[in-house]
Amino acid sequence: MNSPQSSIINHVKFGGTGELIHFAHANGYPPACYRAFLEPLTTHYRVVGMEQRPLRPDSNPADMTDWRVAADDLIAFLEQQNMEGVIGIGHSLGAVATMFAALKRPSLFTHLILIEPVFLPIQFLQLAIDNPELARLTPLVQGAMRRRNRWPTRQAAFDHFRPKTVFGRWSDEVMWDYVNNALVAANDGEGFTLRFSREWEAQFYATPPLTVWQDIPRLQHPTLGIRAAETDTIFPDAWEMWQELQPKATFRQIEKAGHLLPMERPLLLADTILEYLA
Repeated sequence: MNSPQSSIINHVKFGGTGELIHFAHANGYPPACYRAFLEPLTTHYRVVGMEQRPLRPDSNPADMTDWRVAADDLIAFLEQQNMEGVIGIGHSLGAVATMFAALKRPSLFTHLILIEPVFLPIQFLQLAIDNPELARLTPLVQGAMRRRNRWPTRQAAFDHFRPKTVFGRWSDEVMWDYVNNALVAANDGEGFTLRFSREWEAQFYATPPLTVWQDIPRLQHPTLGIRAAETDTIFPDAWEMWQELQPKATFRQIEKAGHLLPMERPLLLADTILEYLA
């Protein structure tokens, strides 16, 4: 496993004052894509979000063979910024990275809010342990590698994404947040390309976190676990097992939403979190 990069780690400041919230983003979605969800939190908290390693131009997907790399980078970022005792919020990959970081450096966090963490079924994880190369043949990995990654204009990218079923519950405003922050001008000057490369996205899908069910019972922080009712990530058995393994945590299920809950129902999700923290 590659050690955290020593250079200064970029982050996004969403504003606000008060206790500090750090938000860890999902695979493929830079932190600024979550503006509609995170800005309401700034009414009571100061909110920042680190840009994970795939968003750094010198990063190499081959260096990442375990999601603990993302946790180590988060720890390095919080140390660089002299941030301790933060409220750690994470979505998907970011939720798992936040959990791993909290287990390794408990004093960095006061609370954990884990939104749709990638807690996959035990049977799937065992299959990945027994046949690691099989994980690279899954539809998620293959789909990521085939993903279109260049558009002549941002408007063309918006028009490409807008009708897709996966984004069906996103408002146009949230869709533009994605287009404006997930795309960057191509190095050759020809149009726009994905900031979070499809190679990095595929690498995370191909190396799922294998120890989560052993790790969850070790959590000591006050925790809010959030699941979307129409998720394709936390299956009902996994949701039940999580609650059994962390009985002191608080759990909320949000209806009419899928795995991309922070983009689909940003205001309801923010209200749910503010209510919990209050």
